Amino acid sequence: MALEFNGSKGRTLGIEIEIQLVDSEEFSLKDTSDEVVAGLKELEGAIKHELLRSTLEINTCVCSSLEDAEADLFRKFEAAMAEASRHSTRLCCAGTHPFSRWKDQTVTDNPRYRRLVENLQMVARRFNIFGLHVHTGISDGERCIYIMNRMLSYLPHLLALSANSPFWEGHNTGLMSYRTKVFENLPVAGLPFYFRNWHDYVEVVDGYLRTGTIETIRELWWDIRPHPDFGTLEVRICDAPSTIKETLGIAALIQSLVSRFDREYEAGMPFERPHPFIVRENKWRAARYGLGAEFINEDGKTTVDARRAILGLLDTVDLDAKRLGAYRYLLLARDILDRGEGAVRQLEQWKRSCDLKEVVRYLCDELDEEVLSRHAGGGYGR
Repeated sequence: MALEFNGSKGRTLGIEIEIQLVDSEEFSLKDTSDEVVAGLKELEGAIKHELLRSTLEINTCVCSSLEDAEADLFRKFEAAMAEASRHSTRLCCAGTHPFSRWKDQTVTDNPRYRRLVENLQMVARRFNIFGLHVHTGISDGERCIYIMNRMLSYLPHLLALSANSPFWEGHNTGLMSYRTKVFENLPVAGLPFYFRNWHDYVEVVDGYLRTGTIETIRELWWDIRPHPDFGTLEVRICDAPSTIKETLGIAALIQSLVSRFDREYEAGMPFERPHPFIVRENKWRAARYGLGAEFINEDGKTTVDARRAILGLLDTVDLDAKRLGAYRYLLLARDILDRGEGAVRQLEQWKRSCDLKEVVRYLCDELDEEVLSRHAGGGYGR
């Protein structure tokens, strides 16, 4: 199989966010993606459908900096909010909807989505979840595999920062990221393998394709994966954060980590892979406890508080963030540690109101106020 990596020039960045469309009065999920997308033809391809009609995907263009990504996201969120309001719909960002049921959602009329539902049946129909995907440009396939291997240990840290799905169909799940467990029901999902090199990755993909396990590489629903067509490494483990501010902070950490490991690849730095049980257990702990988790250290015998581990990680990429012009955005990730991840804030709102509808209202209001503030002259990159 000839699978070529279409390398990127420079440290480009792309952000994709899956957004909930909710009724303006009832705050339940609402099937209005057809109407919203149709009303935004000038943004075709950037604001688009997802599997379910109550979901909207907002994508940035290929950005050269986080400052560009910030401006692009706010422009598109503002346009999507304005169009959604014409259909009595509001935008909401979280990994799951607190009370709407998957059985009540309808599938987007699209050949690819119809095929997915036919192949995956209830597993696809239950896919009523919302994530954040961050693409970072990589120059070649060998480098991409090295960086992906290095990133694996830190996926639980990113999940803990973004954890934002404590509720499912009206229930407090007891998890900070229940979305993670729904996502893992998909075949070829979850944590990927360690790969020896680009050829090893190509051989695995070739095996999947030849055996009919997947039809395209888009069906490798790993938490992190190469995207050969785009020439990027795509981090997919995160819940959709409640705000653009949090999204930018998490994206800054991802971009800075990639930059650090790119330098270490260039220097020929070897690394000892921790046992896979450590990453898998830490992922579970991040999903269960969010920033309250105790992560297992690479020695496999001791633990460290998730907040402390993330603070240490942020310290290791300070220099890379400064070189990228992303340091101001990296500080936004530190803000999440101070304020608490989205799941904690949802739970606090629920305890105050005892009403999940008020939780959704809170999420919608928080996003609305942020976008209106940016329109009035705010911004995080200044």
